[in-house]
Amino acid sequence: MGVRVPPGACIAMIREKIIKLVLDSLEKLFLEVSKEDIIVEEPKEELKGDYSTNIAMRMASKVGKNPVDLAEEIVRSMEKDEDFEKVEFVTPGFINFYLSKTYLLKEMEKYATQGSKYFKSDVNKGKKTIVEYTDANPFKTFHIGHLYTNAVGEAISRLQESLGTQVERITYQGDVGLHVAKTLWGFEEKLMEEKKDFEAIEKLSLVEKVRYLGSAYVVGAEAYDYVQDKKAIQEIDDLNYYVFYITNPVLEKKGFSKFEKANIKEKYQKGRLWCLEYFETIYKRLGTKFDHYFFESEVGEAGLKLVLENVGKIFKEDDGAVIYEGDEEKGLHTRVFVNRYGLPTYEAKEIGLALKKEELLDYDESIIITAEEQTSYFKVVMDALEKLNPEIPRKTKHFPHGMIKLPGAKKMSSRKGGVIEGEWLLEETKEKVEELMKQNNTLPEELHDEVSEKISIGAVKYAFLKVGIGSDIVFDFDQATAFDGDTGPYIQYVYSRANSLLKEYDFGDVKNLYIESPLSNPFVLSLVRSASKYKKSLLDSAMNYSPSILTQYLFDLGQSFNSFYQNVRLSEVSEDDREILLLIVKAVMNVVEHGLYNLGISVVERM
Repeated sequence: MGVRVPPGACIAMIREKIIKLVLDSLEKLFLEVSKEDIIVEEPKEELKGDYSTNIAMRMASKVGKNPVDLAEEIVRSMEKDEDFEKVEFVTPGFINFYLSKTYLLKEMEKYATQGSKYFKSDVNKGKKTIVEYTDANPFKTFHIGHLYTNAVGEAISRLQESLGTQVERITYQGDVGLHVAKTLWGFEEKLMEEKKDFEAIEKLSLVEKVRYLGSAYVVGAEAYDYVQDKKAIQEIDDLNYYVFYITNPVLEKKGFSKFEKANIKEKYQKGRLWCLEYFETIYKRLGTKFDHYFFESEVGEAGLKLVLENVGKIFKEDDGAVIYEGDEEKGLHTRVFVNRYGLPTYEAKEIGLALKKEELLDYDESIIITAEEQTSYFKVVMDALEKLNPEIPRKTKHFPHGMIKLPGAKKMSSRKGGVIEGEWLLEETKEKVEELMKQNNTLPEELHDEVSEKISIGAVKYAFLKVGIGSDIVFDFDQATAFDGDTGPYIQYVYSRANSLLKEYDFGDVKNLYIESPLSNPFVLSLVRSASKYKKSLLDSAMNYSPSILTQYLFDLGQSFNSFYQNVRLSEVSEDDREILLLIVKAVMNVVEHGLYNLGISVVERM
């Protein structure tokens, strides 16, 4: 029947145990070393153990011994521990540790029975982090860059929560500024050209209204930036001043009668509302719920005031504007903080936002996720902030991300209107998924939409997150939606297969735990070893703010599971062994569900 594994808690961080074993062994050899000098790593090849240390190689020259001889002495002096099946020394002086089947099976039992409770850490208990991401602007299209920022921000938020961090999600939206003025100007032009009134636009669906605003922006941007029509530029600049005035009436009121006659204020307010309502539909679809919404209209006045108060100290006047001279030695360039109309620019508003966050949220760490193109601008703002309130930059981490490229498509600029909508990418991906599902699908008709939605969202997010933050993304529809390979659908399929096995054999609670027979199978042992590394991979991913570490782990686990699935026949083993194998399947299933959750991806029970 095998050897029953005794109950009792295993050490959560096996590395700490390895370090202690090495320290104790060195003490017996009358050799001293600090705990920090003992580096424990995970070999990429299973044949080299679950963990390895090169301490003998690092100490050999100091004590005048051959590294292999010193490694042998350390191993021979080491106390035996039930958590390790064997400890060996190998050329050129590594010491490899192999986890025992007893330890591994006890871990699987916890994975299977406790799931998310066992995976959660308290490393950052008591810490409060605010994460700002997405930052979609009303009166502009929610594009694929916003989609990417949302995926990264949500994953980082969830990964920080896995460490016990209190996380509050924030989005900062530009509801005033030149882009708004361009849209409102283009809106008036379109209404006049199409001989429509505002009431006709109000009757459109929410999506149609938002897209109409997007097309109006294109008209305004074309006139302002490319045709450079002097009359249009003056009118748009005046509109920009007016919109800032109606949201922050601190400026001088001048020449507003034409805007009041055209009901620009009402059109601005309703247009803003349409965009915000539309954004919420996308956030819901993506699984994001923000705790705080900050708007440029709310922080602009504070930023403007602070900049003007520090003219001659930190900022300086220049041709009617207020600028901040960047330090060339730091690679910073000069930027305008207040323009010649007396309006705060993005930079001044960012100052106001930082102060508002500090005042309202009382945080320990602020994470801000933006596009790479904003990096130089952000560095200048942080440099200015350091002179105004050095505590804020100290607590701030900025993660710039790369561009999303679609094969065959060049970079598209929203200024020219060639922007790729985020929702378009989701819908195109969903269509691709639905085509694949029709080819081999036994799902009831009523589940098709729900399942294809989860798979398509998973495909997009996983394709974004598997690439390190900061690198460009090449999004290929065929690759992203494939049910094999390094994709979201592949990992979701692992969960679905595991779930089907548990249902097929009506898996319940394990009454007895045996280790001898099932773990002698190399495919089972490989799967268990892979699953046992989840907590470490999750910790690495969270501590390094790197979702790609977790995606790589899940892909490796998926490969181990599929090898197990193809080579181990549950119908051909004893009932006791099958019980253990199903426990392992349940453990893997819980790992995949928890891992995907931390990436912001839903599991699919049937595919």
